[in-house]
Amino acid sequence: MTEKKITCGGIRPLIYCISREEGDAYLIHNYDGAVEFPPITRCFILPFQGQGEYRSYEVTSKEPFQVHISADEMEVTVSVDKEDAISPLAWKEFDGPPHCDVMGNSMELDFENGDIFRDTYYHFYWETLLPSVVERTRAKSYSNSDGYVVSTLQKGAYAGTYPDVDHEFQIKGRLAMADELDLAVVRRMMELQLKLMAEDPEQAFRDPCAIQPNGAREYHVRRNSLDNSENAEMFLVTGNIEIIESACFYYAAVKDDDWLRGHIEGLENSLSLVESCIDRQGRLWSDVYYEDQVIKDGRECMAQALAARSFEIMAGLEAVLKRDKQEAHYRAVSGLLKDALVQELPAGFWDASKKRFIDWVDRNSVSHDHIHLLANELPALFHYTNPDQEQGVDRLMEACFEEFQRFPSFVSARISDYTESEIGSGGPYDLCAAGRYWCWDFAYWREKGKTDILEQQLLAVCRQARMDEYRMGERYDMNYVYYPSEKNWHGAAHYYEYPCVFIWNLIAGYAGVRFALQADLEIEPMLAGDGRVRLENPQYGIEYTVAGNTIFVKNLLAQERSLLVKWKNEERLVKLGENETWSYTCGVN
Repeated sequence: MTEKKITCGGIRPLIYCISREEGDAYLIHNYDGAVEFPPITRCFILPFQGQGEYRSYEVTSKEPFQVHISADEMEVTVSVDKEDAISPLAWKEFDGPPHCDVMGNSMELDFENGDIFRDTYYHFYWETLLPSVVERTRAKSYSNSDGYVVSTLQKGAYAGTYPDVDHEFQIKGRLAMADELDLAVVRRMMELQLKLMAEDPEQAFRDPCAIQPNGAREYHVRRNSLDNSENAEMFLVTGNIEIIESACFYYAAVKDDDWLRGHIEGLENSLSLVESCIDRQGRLWSDVYYEDQVIKDGRECMAQALAARSFEIMAGLEAVLKRDKQEAHYRAVSGLLKDALVQELPAGFWDASKKRFIDWVDRNSVSHDHIHLLANELPALFHYTNPDQEQGVDRLMEACFEEFQRFPSFVSARISDYTESEIGSGGPYDLCAAGRYWCWDFAYWREKGKTDILEQQLLAVCRQARMDEYRMGERYDMNYVYYPSEKNWHGAAHYYEYPCVFIWNLIAGYAGVRFALQADLEIEPMLAGDGRVRLENPQYGIEYTVAGNTIFVKNLLAQERSLLVKWKNEERLVKLGENETWSYTCGVN
């Protein structure tokens, strides 16, 4: 018997390890209280709700070992029954959270501010993303436990799992991590959504707003305005649209044709609900899409843009399976939505007199316009605009830049103009900054090549995270308009959104490493200067260095890879063998 005991500075220890069920990886942790740990070969030990400066540990062994927590819950004992002559227990210590994912994969960000970004990334991962996975802990006895991931770790708030909006960004953060556990969680989250759509009692394939711990499913949620004069449906089509993008990203990561073929009908059913909400003019009547405290009873520009894109993505997934008829159908619906989107009012959303897109049109044909961020950015980002519209959006983003960037990213440039008939009954906390807006705002500026803006947005979140000891709130108002106080956020505490979006924006956006349908990886560095990125996770297995006009890309895996490299407005499809390096100098090779 070999054993070692450790304390976490008088704080209850938090243990993370992986269990296996028929080969599938599940996370076991004691964040929610006592749990029985299975025999394992790796675990991580952190102080419970560790904040500020602390030590953490990784324990590994060739032989399975057992973890025990003392009766007073202040000491961890790690023991190996069968001693290994070479290294019975290997211990690694870290300043702060472990500098790797839960499978032991590490990364390096060797560029200006890279250490700040990496530290924030790991704090968010270990202190928010991992404890939010409760499939085999808090949710173990729930009627639907697989894919059950909570949105906040604040006790007593939002106890359920929230597929309709939250899954989009929960999934993006975990896809960017791309380790074995997180990819398995992503798959189970999507399969939970598809199961719930199939079980919709109205047989409309609705993605529910929530599943509560008692099993209650919230398929239909309406909310009143603050003055009780208006009412709107919450998230009628949001999750049905989002899951298409999630499925595409997941398939691009794992290239599992059997999984896609087995779930294509469920994805088609998901979009059937969206199609039922499209009128003869190609306009999507969706009510509220992201802002559950803004009453939008009608058709919304942001929803129309995201729907058009999802039908386009769906056509690409049908093409992968060589389903030509279905591919043609989804391309046609996407085209119909795109054409209607960019039409002038009242047919579409473009206000030619103001040179911008308006937010929503209610069922009395009254347009509502407070200069909405995503209503303007998304049509341009997805290249649905004509040159005049694109220029109008560019000028608008420049004119309203300070308003939108008080903290990345504010929903609207005219927050104070919202009336009590437009603000939801829960109050105006949605009328500020949230991670869901930042995710798309970051993509807009990445498309524009504004690396300095991307860097400053990431740094702004890092600064706020450090001030809040890496527990991010739900909405950030920055003491502006509705909430002038010392507290600059509202809604739920210790919320998932900014941590997940930060990881996605950092890896897929700024570092520019993401999965693609047409290659194993797409690499599009957006670093503000020279530097090196190394991602040892075998799903990535890549290192690149940028220096001036030259990029060096190295394959870290023992297999040939296809890489789509986008560098200095040029694109190359490259095949790299085991440990092979490729370089390209813009204007020379």
